Amino acid sequence: MAEPAAVGAELMRVERPRSLTALVVDQIRDLIVSGRLRLGEQLSENALAERLGVSRTPVREAFLRLETERLVEVRPQRGTFVFRCDLHDVRDICELRAILEAGALRLAIQRDRPWLLAALEGNLARADTAELSDAADYQPFDHEFHEIIVGASGNRQLIEAYGRIAGRIRALRYRLMRTLTQVASSQAAHREIVESVRANAADDAEVALRHHVYTSHRALVALFEAGGSLDAEPR
Repeated sequence: MAEPAAVGAELMRVERPRSLTALVVDQIRDLIVSGRLRLGEQLSENALAERLGVSRTPVREAFLRLETERLVEVRPQRGTFVFRCDLHDVRDICELRAILEAGALRLAIQRDRPWLLAALEGNLARADTAELSDAADYQPFDHEFHEIIVGASGNRQLIEAYGRIAGRIRALRYRLMRTLTQVASSQAAHREIVESVRANAADDAEVALRHHVYTSHRALVALFEAGGSLDAEPR
């Protein structure tokens, strides 16, 4: 017979397993972000269910959740499609991103600059030492850098608002950054932001962050105007 736990002994918190739907949401989001599902592509519940090894029900529920992030569009009587972006959509997303990330950065510096600095420096170091075979390998580091800034704001409403555009931001960023030269440019921009945080120069950090965001915006506009495809080659 097992002996009872000692009075006052510390108990381990039991982690609740994630639901199947949550796992399917993550899988489909990753397929969209990484370009394996192309912008505007019609989605099949049956095909995705077979691809992911699940029934149609969690796929259908995942579509509804991803619709709130506007990563998919559910069109009555027509089906479900990956989101599309035109120049106006890109402008709106980039402008909102700049507002939210710059505000988050200022709050994070005010509330806990040492933690923010340590987290961003850790991200830079991991990205610098990672063995990157192509630009896709850099995406997790890039995503983490910006998530650190938003999360460090401590503002739940801001974090929630950012979450509603984060998937589309990642999808655009993935499709834009295709070369290791672009990766190096992104790292340089991140390093400039971190140096301003280290100097406790909130204004300079905000300017550097906005410049970083709008550099991406200008590159996307140039891609559209040149008649290029926003979708990267399937991986």
